[in-house]
Amino acid sequence: MPAELQWLTRSQIDASAWDACVAASLQPIVYGYSWYLDSVLPDSGWKWEGLVLSDDAGHYRAIMPVPLRRKCVLGIDYDWVVHQPLFCQMLGVFSYDTSVDIDLFLCTLYQRYRYCSTLSINRQPVGGSPLASFLIKRLGTHVLDLSIGYQALFRNYTKDRKLNLRRAKAAQWVVIDSFDPTPLVTLFRANHAVGIPGGVAEWAYDTFISLVQELHRRQLITLRYATYSGRIEAGALFVREGNRVIYLFNAASEAGRRGNARTLLIDQVLQDYAGKPMVFDFESPEKPSIVSFYRSFGAVEEPFEMICWSRLSQLERGLLQVRNKLWAR
Repeated sequence: MPAELQWLTRSQIDASAWDACVAASLQPIVYGYSWYLDSVLPDSGWKWEGLVLSDDAGHYRAIMPVPLRRKCVLGIDYDWVVHQPLFCQMLGVFSYDTSVDIDLFLCTLYQRYRYCSTLSINRQPVGGSPLASFLIKRLGTHVLDLSIGYQALFRNYTKDRKLNLRRAKAAQWVVIDSFDPTPLVTLFRANHAVGIPGGVAEWAYDTFISLVQELHRRQLITLRYATYSGRIEAGALFVREGNRVIYLFNAASEAGRRGNARTLLIDQVLQDYAGKPMVFDFESPEKPSIVSFYRSFGAVEEPFEMICWSRLSQLERGLLQVRNKLWAR
């Protein structure tokens, strides 16, 4: 490892210097801040470390967060492996210096850890990486340029989206602002969790609530609920940091879906920030129906890449295959 590239544990990282590097980087996004990583990586079975490239004065010139999870398969402990955490769509290298070589970070990471299940790279192409062992998958989020103003944004809505927005307004939803994520979690448990393969672990809900509390403390969230006759039927959480508004989490009941409540909630936030030099990020999953919904607002794809690798032995790979088959039943 080059002398200027340091591998630091969380306790060794200068959080102020780290966060300043993220904020000044060409790839600024809220997921990279030390406090955000602390929130989405709970103590039990998770942690994060960092690769840091310093300048001659010792300032952080480039950083790369490394999220880790302890893995144990059929009684065999693989120690720590690289794994993308929840509520954290992309990470990668953060730097204000265009000459920084991302491959330097990736090679160092590859040499240190034998297994990476998923690691998404923050709008930086890794296709030219010399690491032929990487499996690279192209993904994309969907974004809107808010600087064009609301009238221009609305013109780019599809015909169906405009129609559903009119229906949502006619439904007479009462929209309320809140800082309490509990109704949002309740909606998600009742209406969405059942459709997730393997279900949702209790710690994931706890992590989400802790994250919302931290974001609220830093005054970075807009949490809105759509209600009818005093009953909450839909909710959406938006995170604003820097020049980006992220549609981080949402849920709706059947009544909320039928009444297009989430269309109304999104449209209201677009109006709030329209005309400002900002980007709205839908944080798109791979599900085609959801991607189609986001595109109906006029959103365009912003690509990023996900990498993974394995240097496990043949026996270890076999055990992983057995475990995956058991989980799939």
